[in-house]
Amino acid sequence: MMAAVQPTPLRLAYLADPNSVHTARWIGFFAQRGHQVDLLIGTDDEVRGTLPDGVRLHRYPRFGRRRLPFLSSLQGRRAIRRVLADLRPQVLHAHYLSRYGWQARLSGFHPYVVTPWGSDLFVTPRRSLRARLWARWTLRGADLVTVVSEQMRTAVLSAGARADRVTNVQFGVDTNRFSPGPAAGATPGVPGLEGRVLFSPRSLRPLYRHEVIVQALATLPSDLRLVMGARNEDARYRHDLEAQARSLGVGDQILILDAIDDEQMLGLYRSASVVVSVPDSDGLPVSVLEAMSCGTLIVASDLPGVRELMEPVAPHLLVPAGDAASLATAVLAALELGADERRAVGASLRDRVLAVADQRVNMLRMESLYRTLAARR
Repeated sequence: MMAAVQPTPLRLAYLADPNSVHTARWIGFFAQRGHQVDLLIGTDDEVRGTLPDGVRLHRYPRFGRRRLPFLSSLQGRRAIRRVLADLRPQVLHAHYLSRYGWQARLSGFHPYVVTPWGSDLFVTPRRSLRARLWARWTLRGADLVTVVSEQMRTAVLSAGARADRVTNVQFGVDTNRFSPGPAAGATPGVPGLEGRVLFSPRSLRPLYRHEVIVQALATLPSDLRLVMGARNEDARYRHDLEAQARSLGVGDQILILDAIDDEQMLGLYRSASVVVSVPDSDGLPVSVLEAMSCGTLIVASDLPGVRELMEPVAPHLLVPAGDAASLATAVLAALELGADERRAVGASLRDRVLAVADQRVNMLRMESLYRTLAARR
């Protein structure tokens, strides 16, 4: 009996944030699958921590020495072209429309893929005519644009993407790892978590509206502890949040962890009474998927992408963005559910993730798309 022929490994190059856990999970998957994975970043970009095994890092000057509009970008274009000529990737994939997507378009390389993440599509292009033009130029030239929701599909089409080149691919969640588990002792190394926990996994930045959560906390039971992480924080915003908490008398109910490792993150999802995610603008955040995959109740902003996911199973957990009173009402209702009802809602949330956002299923689909693009070169 003949042995099965193994597919030839692909040569994949990425433009993405080297410090993002979402970047690491995406490129790490393909490196683990045996593909050649190269990550391109700017000469001066900081890399905190280590990259996934098998990922090779390459630096290039994004701009020329003289920071003159257009001329400096052309000099950066020559630099990225040299790197790509040396690496000879079969596909170039930019994660994030602004900056990384722009660099992919500027390189002139094909085929290239663009994956918007959220604010790069919904917020950044509104800030200037230049940003809108770059977004249109980048999306229009892309050989493939991946999105995580119908809202994002509509937005990229409006911004210039070609309809026949847009497809839905979730970042997805490792549903084996992010699964229901015991809450007791789930967060080693995290002190002060006695009692009920309200967990906000989003970065401490204005976009994620933690001040709304703090305002809601002031009207909720006093035994509730709000836990947040300081990774990628805006220091000024954190200062203002802490001042707000003190003024509302809930300063002692807030715990900001300077670092949350992978095990602690999983433990916080499992031990939280409720997870919250209430930005004004978003795509389909992985943190929402992770909480749902753990079977944990999550109250989230009623935004189109999140609504697509949650409305079929838990519409009562969606609240208007920026509405602290509605947030407090929804959190309190979730806290007051009986054990059986809580398990039933949590199971429905997890089943929804299993149906649409399993990481392996989505990444294998992406691998197939890479092969299709590579075959067209």
